[in-house]
Amino acid sequence: MLGKVTFGLFFLLLVWGNLVAGTKSGLGCPDWPLCHGRVVPPLGFETYMEYMHRVIAALATVSLAALAHYRFRSYTGWAKLVPVAAMALVAAEIVMGGLVVVLELPMSLTTFHFMAGLTVFMLVFVMMFFPGEKPGFVVYINRHAALFIGLGALVFAQAALGAYVRHSGSGLACPDFPACFGKFVPDVLNKNILAQLSHRVMGYLVFLTVLALYAGTMLGAGLARNRRTALWLVVLALVQILVGAAVVLTGLYFMATALHLAVALSMLTLIGVMWARAAEEREV
Repeated sequence: MLGKVTFGLFFLLLVWGNLVAGTKSGLGCPDWPLCHGRVVPPLGFETYMEYMHRVIAALATVSLAALAHYRFRSYTGWAKLVPVAAMALVAAEIVMGGLVVVLELPMSLTTFHFMAGLTVFMLVFVMMFFPGEKPGFVVYINRHAALFIGLGALVFAQAALGAYVRHSGSGLACPDFPACFGKFVPDVLNKNILAQLSHRVMGYLVFLTVLALYAGTMLGAGLARNRRTALWLVVLALVQILVGAAVVLTGLYFMATALHLAVALSMLTLIGVMWARAAEEREV
């Protein structure tokens, strides 16, 4: 139960952080760790958004600390690095979160802040799925697990690139979709346009990859148990492309960008489920 609660809190934390960025509320609390010099500040909209982000982060951190404590005691060998790494990254996140406020949201730092949070999210998934009742799980990269790890890395990279596009101001570098200024290869290519086009190309690559995975579940007996999960992954990848189009066509409407991230997190979760099944087969 603790694992599911912690996982849910980090899912909410990442999506809420996206809402904070989308509503331009990142400096709703201009100081840190207090907010307007108070523990409970007077709440306007921007202050409320940023303050609630801090509240959710605090709850998620406390929940993670308890989960990491239990998993560290139940895991053996190299598996103990999972809770240790999760707590170390959260500590780094707290420091980066303070610097993001103090330094007024530098683009490179906010991107790394997101990537660290996404890594913690994935480590929490591992601790949720593997309670440590068995002798211990082994992270290995052969057979089907390699496929799922690779696919997870691809979706992670796509999400990180999306964060870079967002925080570098490239979200509307191509104001139309699926073309860019009416062409698939625009006449002018600058840094922002290249970032936006790279994000789109990688999105199509993710979709084709999960489609190939689903085809593999139809053809290979070893992947057959993942057929339904892979089908849901195809659906989510298609939805992600449509939501990505909505993000551009609505001018980065904050609800569309938050949904865009929520779908990406859901895709990572499904990939994690398939990897965990492969890890369980290895244990047996």
